[in-house]
Amino acid sequence: MQARFRDAYSEDELVVVAIDPDDDDYMELGRVQAFAQDLGVTYPVGIEETMNYEAFGNNFAGANPYPVDVIVDKQGIIRYVAREYDPSRMQQVIDELLAE
Repeated sequence: MQARFRDAYSEDELVVVAIDPDDDDYMELGRVQAFAQDLGVTYPVGIEETMNYEAFGNNFAGANPYPVDVIVDKQGIIRYVAREYDPSRMQQVIDELLAE
């Protein structure tokens, strides 16, 4: 995500945000921060405290529960959801949205 999307686009074109859905991390923000730093992540990383992530996982097909990738357009409309990381498809959707 960092190299393929965050580094490839300016923040004016694309904003990347990660959400950690692990219930155990609610009280362990330092652990989440250390993990992101170890990976070299420079985009914001938050902790999911609602049922949204679980709802995405339950309502969209895919073999793996993590990650759930969501692309939201400039108007705040969800335009892509997948439970399998497919960077080529995500790239296509992002480029189509930026061309609109």
